[in-house]
Amino acid sequence: MNVTLRQLQVFVAASRAQSFSEAASKLGISQPSLSATIAKIEEQFGFRLFDRTTRSLLLTADGRDLAAVAEDLVRDFEAALGGMAARSAGKRGRVSIAVLPSIAAAVLPRALSAFAREFAEIDLTVHDVLQDRAVGMLRNGIVDFAVTTQTATYPELEFKELAADPFILVCRRNHPLAQHKIVRWRAAAEYPFIALSPNTSVRRFADGAMAQAHATVRARYEVELIASAVNLVSAGLGITALPGLTLAMFNAGKLVVRPLEEPTVHRKLGILTLKERSLSAPARFLHERVAASLIDASRVMLQVNRKPRKSS
Repeated sequence: MNVTLRQLQVFVAASRAQSFSEAASKLGISQPSLSATIAKIEEQFGFRLFDRTTRSLLLTADGRDLAAVAEDLVRDFEAALGGMAARSAGKRGRVSIAVLPSIAAAVLPRALSAFAREFAEIDLTVHDVLQDRAVGMLRNGIVDFAVTTQTATYPELEFKELAADPFILVCRRNHPLAQHKIVRWRAAAEYPFIALSPNTSVRRFADGAMAQAHATVRARYEVELIASAVNLVSAGLGITALPGLTLAMFNAGKLVVRPLEEPTVHRKLGILTLKERSLSAPARFLHERVAASLIDASRVMLQVNRKPRKSS
């Protein structure tokens, strides 16, 4: 038995109509063509589907049973096609991205607002996770793209660098280093330091900068979250070094920030994608908005950091 979907669609239309001519008209086919299709279905199943008279068209008992099944099949198929059409038009579907927590606050709000206006029916999931987790989620196909720092080379991934994020010193307003407009890493190493955990990209950059400055720093406190580090600084328990874009995560209040130099350290930021995977229309839209927001936020931070000032 090999009944096609088209045959079932013809049968469903006929089962709903008062006559074959009415059904044929709705389908846009000739009545002989519809009658021939019904005859082929009856031949394959081995029973009559309709009792036809000059005045009426009635389903047989077998026809009613088949109509119930055919209605479900045709409806599900048409709904699936409609869903695919909606997805291609960007009206339905899901987009999932991974973003480093340290840049989410500075980059996402404007991009997500634009996305919500353009694709109100699209489900969006944002995973604010650390670097290694973001890369793993992309490689495993869990997210469409990731906003990260430059990562180790993977043959299946492509990193598009978009911005440079300079590191800054964060301290209380009454701290000795707050009196200087620019602070050297060696000077920062002389004070109690609050570090992020070693599994964060922020910590790796800070450790690398201290090593280049030939400075030895022992973290008095080690925390997982940037917000925790900032709170400890605010409580007067030490100083910390963070990427500039993290300023969007907290209210300075009692705190001041100062550029760090010797060395001047920038983390390269961009968008990571799978080379062999094309993005859906909504994902491409979000990709473009996130890229623009990241570039703009970085440009503002770099302008602030470029001002020549006296250093410690």
